[in-house]
Amino acid sequence: MACRSKKRAQAARDQLFSLLDSFISNLRKQPGYDRHADTFRKNVKIEIHELELGILKSVGGFAREVSAKYPYISHLICNAGVAPFERIIWTRALKQFAVDPMGAVTTPMFYTQTFGEISMDGYGWVWQCNLFGHYVLSRDLQPLLESSKYPHDARVIWTSSLKALRTYEPEDWQLKRTQDPYGSSKYQTELIATHLDRIALHEQNTTQKKVVRHFISHPGVCHTNIDLNLIFPVLHYVKWLVFHITRLLGSLNHPISYDKGAVAVVWLSLASLASISSVFRSQPNPPADPKPTSNGHQDGKGGPEQHPPIKFGSQCGRFGAPLVGHQRIEDWDRNEAERLMKLCDGLYREVKAGETRVPTSEVASERM
Repeated sequence: MACRSKKRAQAARDQLFSLLDSFISNLRKQPGYDRHADTFRKNVKIEIHELELGILKSVGGFAREVSAKYPYISHLICNAGVAPFERIIWTRALKQFAVDPMGAVTTPMFYTQTFGEISMDGYGWVWQCNLFGHYVLSRDLQPLLESSKYPHDARVIWTSSLKALRTYEPEDWQLKRTQDPYGSSKYQTELIATHLDRIALHEQNTTQKKVVRHFISHPGVCHTNIDLNLIFPVLHYVKWLVFHITRLLGSLNHPISYDKGAVAVVWLSLASLASISSVFRSQPNPPADPKPTSNGHQDGKGGPEQHPPIKFGSQCGRFGAPLVGHQRIEDWDRNEAERLMKLCDGLYREVKAGETRVPTSEVASERM
């Protein structure tokens, strides 16, 4: 478990063990219990490592520490990040509730965000915490992900959001000027992850060797404490009630609780790659783009890596039964994915060469 705060990580570990012990205790009461869960509990370990994505030195240190301790990595779940929400524009909120009530409680458009903040490394702070820090981490851990000591294809699971939205100009790829750095960083995450997975699939088709797969997950709409600095405490509980009403009215996108919000990423971790691939194959191919991709294929033609990009999401039925859904990535842009990949790769090489920039403006405050 990687976390910037050891205290919070230890509390999370204690809670996870408590939940597991409670679950196993209930299993023991069932007739025919085979004690496999007790064996699992005896062997399971949750190790804590410090990691601050907003400081690339910490990312490199974490990668070295993990590489020295573990022989391989089978799954890397990139779940950390920041949400720089600043305040609610109530007139805009009332308007969205009047015109699009379901959208208002699923993809609200009435939050303002802080923007223009710079990390200690000199990059866009939200961009580094939500995208580039994870990119550097996955690149640094590539040898462990590709290790033959784990014989199967490793998986990197990137976390996106229902609010992934492109609002940045091409020259602002570090999201320093856009007023929606959160949504844009999630959109870029989707571009990078799908592009990396297509590269992996093309390599696998060409060489038949072990590869690292990349998938995208989002938690749906969960009831978190992120809004406590934005609204009165009583509205926090009103929000919880509204979420439940919305789910009863038929919304699949409101898991609400943390554990149900994690269903998609858990499924992507445990499901067979054949099962996951079948979801991609079930998507209708888009019309072929006459311009070939970097691997020589046309979009919509040329192999399994060319199926429409999708992301998996945690969902729930009306009465809380957890589900895993999927949807096509909106506004997916192959050219932008390739451009962003080249920019991130070039910057990664600079970082590894010790050429990180010196901050020249305000350094971001801590809000992770």
